[in-house]
Amino acid sequence: MGYGPEGYKNLLTYKQGQEIYQLTKEFTSEYLDTIKDSRLVGHMNDSGRSIPRNISEGAKRNNTKSYLEFLGFSRASLEELKEDYTELEREYKEEIRKDKEKNKEEMIRIVEEILTKIYGEDCMLGRQIAGLQKRYIEQGDQKDNLNQKRQNFQKQQIVNNWRNRYWS
Repeated sequence: MGYGPEGYKNLLTYKQGQEIYQLTKEFTSEYLDTIKDSRLVGHMNDSGRSIPRNISEGAKRNNTKSYLEFLGFSRASLEELKEDYTELEREYKEEIRKDKEKNKEEMIRIVEEILTKIYGEDCMLGRQIAGLQKRYIEQGDQKDNLNQKRQNFQKQQIVNNWRNRYWS
């Protein structure tokens, strides 16, 4: 991860998650009916928002296990959004969803472009999660290291107390 208090903002997964969220807000406001599709619009926007927000929240957690959990939440939101776009693509292609004012081919093209970004984000999140899992297995995390240091300190205190009692 990047350095500094907001280093997560340098992560490609965060940047692309933000882009997917922006594209989703633009798509839902331009191509979906705010009344007829209100639940879908809300769900898609919420799922899109959750992708980068869970990355940022997880990065601020004090241990790798929590960070991995939040990356999983981000990936799950991404999957929900992918399902919504896939369903819309099918409905546009099968002409189940009709909008006389919108160009069907343009809508399908935009959905496919966003889906391409979603598949890329899923792949990157998968690699990020695998890398963190590997590092956690090999090195532990800050919480583990602090626990080990505390245990070592407590052991040293016991030894020092014993020495002071019997050797002084």
